[in-house]
Amino acid sequence: MSKTIKRFEYRIHKMREPDLVPNSPIVEIVLNRWTTYEDNTPIISPHLMTEGEIDEHICALKADLDAVGRRAKAALQQAKQETLTMVFSKKRIGPTPSRIRG
Repeated sequence: MSKTIKRFEYRIHKMREPDLVPNSPIVEIVLNRWTTYEDNTPIISPHLMTEGEIDEHICALKADLDAVGRRAKAALQQAKQETLTMVFSKKRIGPTPSRIRG
């Protein structure tokens, strides 16, 4: 795992057991850490004073996004599998012909 500056993260919204209607998981990429100006504009870098510092920080931000992308994709795959498992288990619990004739 590469070292990152942890400016970005992901959030996943997935189906929960009590949900009645199946829904697909959704991933959002979010800012994990930032400060703001007085007008609430997010600042995602320290003060950069040279072209080298700019290049270095941009590379670090890109590495962050790449790392978050990998983790988000893995989480999305897992959430999709969990959703399928829940949906199929709920279908098996539902009425079957033998239960209806009871």
